[in-house]
Amino acid sequence: MFPYEFKPRLWPTLATIPMLIFLLQLGFWQVERLEWKLSLLDKIEARAKGAPVALPLDIVDIDELEYLRVLVTGTFDNEHELTMYSVGPNGQPGYDLYTPLVISDEKQIIINRGWVPEQLKEVNTRPDSQIHGEISVTGLLRKPWGKLWYGPENEPDNNMWFYGDVINMSKTMKISNSFAMYLYAEKELNNNRFPIAGRTEFNIVNNHLDYALTWFGLAIVLVGIYLIAHIKKKSN
Repeated sequence: MFPYEFKPRLWPTLATIPMLIFLLQLGFWQVERLEWKLSLLDKIEARAKGAPVALPLDIVDIDELEYLRVLVTGTFDNEHELTMYSVGPNGQPGYDLYTPLVISDEKQIIINRGWVPEQLKEVNTRPDSQIHGEISVTGLLRKPWGKLWYGPENEPDNNMWFYGDVINMSKTMKISNSFAMYLYAEKELNNNRFPIAGRTEFNIVNNHLDYALTWFGLAIVLVGIYLIAHIKKKSN
């Protein structure tokens, strides 16, 4: 015969059951989030690697346009170029160049043309970096973003920007009909001149599987502790 017996006690059982249900719910919720995140990553990959499309002028949801590959044609308004502090490809301090592209009399879009090192912040240090005349730009649409809680404020008067405030950047550029998103220009093959384009990084965090395993693991530990506490050796 089995020398041990299971004798559950009321109050530990009443405490354990809701805790177990809660942990399992968290685990299944993270599984749902994992499925959602994988679907989102598939959509982003399809948008970013597909053939470029025309700029969608009617925006319903900018989340649905994030990383969409588009092609626009227009003329750069070089007089209103802005610089945003950024770390370069090799970890060097520098700036991303943001320049409005005039598509038509009724629409402009702010282009992230690429990165330059710190010593080339001012236009007079890189006279060949600006592009004149009509040009076609292929790139990925990106959403504006707010200030990090520990980050500095933008300084429009000093042309020092630290986060993507498309509304105030448009005001500083003196344009009232700017597209609601940025366009990050693609890097041309074998083109290592400044500015260095292709500034989009696909670093979307997906930790939902780890979280799910953590919650399910805690549920298993809880059950184990409960059983250990309630399985006793039979008395003779």
